[in-house]
Amino acid sequence: MNRIKKTDFIIIAVVLLLTAIVIASAVVGRERTGEGAGVSAPDKNVTYQDYNGRKIGILTGTNMEAESFRYFPDSKYLYFDGYPNMNAALQTGKIDAYLGDEPALKSIHAEQPQIDYIKERLTNNQYSFAFRKNDKKEKKIRDQLNEFLARCRKDGTLAGIDSIWFGADDSKKVVDMTGLTGENGTLHVVTTSTDEPFSYIKDGKHVGYDIDVTVRFCRAYGYKLQIGDVDFAARIPALASGKYEFTTSMNVTPEREEAVLFSDPVSEGGIVVAVRTSDIAGDNSAAEVGFFEGVRQSFVKNFIREDRYQLILRGIGTTCLITLLSVLAGSVLAFLLCLFRRTDSVLAGKICVLFVRLLQGTPTVVLLMILYYVVFGKSGMGAVWVAIIGFSLNFAAYASEILRSGIDSVDGGQREAALALGFSENQAFFRFIFPQAVCRQLPVYRGEVISLLKSTSVVGYIAIQDLTKMSDIIRSRTYEAFFPLIATAIIYFLLAYIISVTLNAALKAIDPKLRRNRKKRGEAK
Repeated sequence: MNRIKKTDFIIIAVVLLLTAIVIASAVVGRERTGEGAGVSAPDKNVTYQDYNGRKIGILTGTNMEAESFRYFPDSKYLYFDGYPNMNAALQTGKIDAYLGDEPALKSIHAEQPQIDYIKERLTNNQYSFAFRKNDKKEKKIRDQLNEFLARCRKDGTLAGIDSIWFGADDSKKVVDMTGLTGENGTLHVVTTSTDEPFSYIKDGKHVGYDIDVTVRFCRAYGYKLQIGDVDFAARIPALASGKYEFTTSMNVTPEREEAVLFSDPVSEGGIVVAVRTSDIAGDNSAAEVGFFEGVRQSFVKNFIREDRYQLILRGIGTTCLITLLSVLAGSVLAFLLCLFRRTDSVLAGKICVLFVRLLQGTPTVVLLMILYYVVFGKSGMGAVWVAIIGFSLNFAAYASEILRSGIDSVDGGQREAALALGFSENQAFFRFIFPQAVCRQLPVYRGEVISLLKSTSVVGYIAIQDLTKMSDIIRSRTYEAFFPLIATAIIYFLLAYIISVTLNAALKAIDPKLRRNRKKRGEAK
């Protein structure tokens, strides 16, 4: 039996390796050659008008949507969460262009020469920190920040910060977190760590233009600082929930001014159009390298540089913690739901059915956001614990149905026989019915646990840096799609495989039939 397991594992490992190599040859080669349909012949003067009618990417939750509709009215629009996803789509030809902030696209071009942007600005924008409206505490902090910005603008501090984070010297891009005394309390700021150069992760720490300004402000006014990390589209809902005093800078628009209170401008920029370098330059800026050398460089870039593998390890730990505790708590709750549904109380049964139907009909990401931003919005409960509660409820709804089906599949005559032999109702259930039900439903239960593991990939919406979120953070720095995504997929597969093997072992340990079969095979040998 052990030899079969080892053989299966070797076969799976070989298949994974071959699959990774095939995908690598397609994706890495495509990324490095800038393959994709261009809009013009090489060296032709390209303007943004040339892209009207083509496929345009839109960054979800930003004002890029309105500007895309305005400048590209005849185009097809595709929506993406974050620059890394749009860059991957652009390089692989799924879109032909997208709108982005000029400072961000400068950083992208420096890291990925295959992506450039048309230098003509579509708009000139101001970027400001945002605070909750109609809140005296936040208005006071906003006024302090405006005072601080005015002083920094006058004495040249802001110009110095500009030169650091919009400059080319990466060694200067460090945020000094010392001196945050906290005598005036703690400020909670929400940001998006895939928004280089404004906010991103470097050497495992939050850095960027906005982070630097925020830390300096907190040091000057005696605050401590806690940083929350969510997708861009979740920033304003996070602010409205009351969990954070303010969010790092965003483009000031009339619609946003209706929802939040903006500070004075922190920086200025504009919206430009990102395109493939080959569309506007006629060639690739990147030097041609061999396939295996390209794979080696990408591996070092994504996992070795800045010790980025540690982000993956931290993400695995968070994912495993949420999965394990959710399964344990959800299983207990599922068992209780099942017991309540077996009682004679009609009310208890209806409440349990309503609970199950409600949870089954609510998407997991929506449930998490309701719990985090509404139910526990002002409780101060950590995001990880909110996720555990959410996944426990969701898992309980499905697991209770699995358990109920397993119990119903046991022949009712066994209960009657147990009662006839003098066993009580509870003894008949726990000694005869329930053990058989567990053996029958464990294979389906295993699939539900694996499904829960994969579902945890959405916790980035509520400021949790799990495995998937860490992969996004790495991609936001390297702007390469292949290695972080393939590594994440393989890790999820291995975690699911471990769960499957563990629960299979548990099934063999508790199922009398499997134990007898195993014993017979041992005697036959």
